[in-house]
Amino acid sequence: MEIKILQEFIDRCNHGDLSAFPTVMEEYQGYAYAVAFRLICDEEDAKDIVQESFIRVWNNLSRYNPKVKFSTWLYTIVTNLCYDKLRARKRKQTVPMNEVNISMIAAADINENPEQLFSSKELASIIETLSEELPLKQKMIFVLRDLQGLNIQEVCEVLHLSKSSVKTNLVYARKHLRQKLEPFLAK
Repeated sequence: MEIKILQEFIDRCNHGDLSAFPTVMEEYQGYAYAVAFRLICDEEDAKDIVQESFIRVWNNLSRYNPKVKFSTWLYTIVTNLCYDKLRARKRKQTVPMNEVNISMIAAADINENPEQLFSSKELASIIETLSEELPLKQKMIFVLRDLQGLNIQEVCEVLHLSKSSVKTNLVYARKHLRQKLEPFLAK
């Protein structure tokens, strides 16, 4: 959605036009769900978080700053709700590496170039599972940057972190995941 059109819809919403909000929701709910699901790894919880996110968007729309990308503002709301949910779960039971479907890794052609290998759905699923082992901050940065494709600056804005903090945590997250995958890809 173009920025100008989006701003028109937001202005209409701010002036009480309830019919404009579903258009904004339809445009962004897929993105919001993708972020929530990748962070939470639970369909129902992700749906609940998306719903709560749009309730918060509606309630705070008058405070939206058009200088910030709407998607960045929405991602901030979604990631904050995910962070709260993950903290409430406390230390979620992670899937040990030996329970990850190792046959998926073994079935991957080791001779493929890394770009093709990491684009496979099976390996992506394994990486998402392994990302559960990361500390919360690293997981959120990894998901937003490497799985959602946000650039470093957008991740900084969403998580309210410095550029150096984002880069450092991303390096540690990638290193951890690489170490977990290496023994299986080196066969």
